[in-house]
Amino acid sequence: MNTPHTQDILAAIADEVGADQITVDADALARHTDDWSGFPGETPKALARPRTVADVASIVRLCHEADQPLAVQGGRTGLAGGASTRRHEIALSLDRLNGVEWVRDGAMQVFAGTSIASAQDAAEAAGHSLGIDFGARGTATIGGAIATNAGGLRVIETGMTRAQILGLEVVLADGRVLSELTPMVKVNSGFDLKHLFVGSEGALGIITRAVLALSPLRAGLATAAIALHRADDALPVLTAARRAFGPDLAAFEAMWPDYVTTMSARTPFDFPLRAPLCLIIEVRAATDEGARTRMEEFLEESAHKGLVADAVLAASLDQARTLWALRDEGPAAYGTAFAAIVPFDVSVPSVHLHEAVAGLARVAEAFPGTHPLTYGHIGDQNLHFVVGLDAPDDGLKRAIEAGVYDVVARLDGAVSAEHGIGQSKKAYLPLTRGPVALSLMRDLKHMFDPKGILNRGRVVDIADA
Repeated sequence: MNTPHTQDILAAIADEVGADQITVDADALARHTDDWSGFPGETPKALARPRTVADVASIVRLCHEADQPLAVQGGRTGLAGGASTRRHEIALSLDRLNGVEWVRDGAMQVFAGTSIASAQDAAEAAGHSLGIDFGARGTATIGGAIATNAGGLRVIETGMTRAQILGLEVVLADGRVLSELTPMVKVNSGFDLKHLFVGSEGALGIITRAVLALSPLRAGLATAAIALHRADDALPVLTAARRAFGPDLAAFEAMWPDYVTTMSARTPFDFPLRAPLCLIIEVRAATDEGARTRMEEFLEESAHKGLVADAVLAASLDQARTLWALRDEGPAAYGTAFAAIVPFDVSVPSVHLHEAVAGLARVAEAFPGTHPLTYGHIGDQNLHFVVGLDAPDDGLKRAIEAGVYDVVARLDGAVSAEHGIGQSKKAYLPLTRGPVALSLMRDLKHMFDPKGILNRGRVVDIADA
């Protein structure tokens, strides 16, 4: 039942921005209760869907005045429970705040609710390339990518999302709007405030617009699937690829046998090779012919050195998509492939890569009814380790989490590489961040959001702020 307080804040929002921007419809609330993490959400008290930045600011100001917590949502494709809601929260979705405003001079300005795919298409139509890409590109949003400092498939080429940010517009916790929308690369006029919000997971402010740096579009692309004789050869092959291709190396993805075998059997997607470790490598160049020639030379040399056991070089864009399908689309099929999953997005120093893979496998093997899946962007030390479960089991989930994060901490890794901390990893954050860093995070949270209305309970606890 709605309390008088609930009725008051909802009525105030409806009066100020319009009744069409706030709803308590049960179906709408159910669609905005959780994200892809599997972290259980509770039905929020309402859903707000603002149409403009001014509307976002008004809603946040009203909630600030009423001490009403908000759960900020983008495409809800995260794996840390950051978008999973609590019963006392109003879910604030930015899905209506979308669209590309302009593309010029090697940059683009875009609203936060715009999907990654839409931004990519707009950039390419203008002869540019956006250096943010991952499998959930059709659903994930620009705002979410910035809020989590997402990585993805092209980090080895263009860096994390942070590297693409020229300017931001942010609605602060009291409803004020910070506008730092500059298209310029070189701006050293006082503190660079935008970087405080990149990777802040909506806990310090709500990103509403961004200016993103673009690179020239290179039409040439070569995609190869590679089978290695030994998993230990992954890093030597990566080193060789970096030497051969330099900045033209666009992707270097790895899939261990557990992922290839299990997901090929449980999804419509397949991979043409089986090996101790399979790779997908992409190279960009001015023309397809130039990219293919360089890739062929690299594969021949690598085979001659005994590093590559077999390879498939895509002859067309359709064949390239087929090679990518298992890696790109497989994770979206977890919900039908398993009764439940325990997802991990971690990073470990390259020197500990194989020790980490072995340690994570041992964690899963200690429990019956589990299916470990190992893959990742090893060019940037990012491992994705997902444990599929035959039946939902919260106790088993917690035991697996404790084991996995213990391995990561012992190897000087990080409990989150690109999906953030959210709610599901908050308890494990002290394993990889020291007490001074955690104290500063709480100080920042308290300074930017003293009432704790933005994404309460994510990253750091407001009670500690």
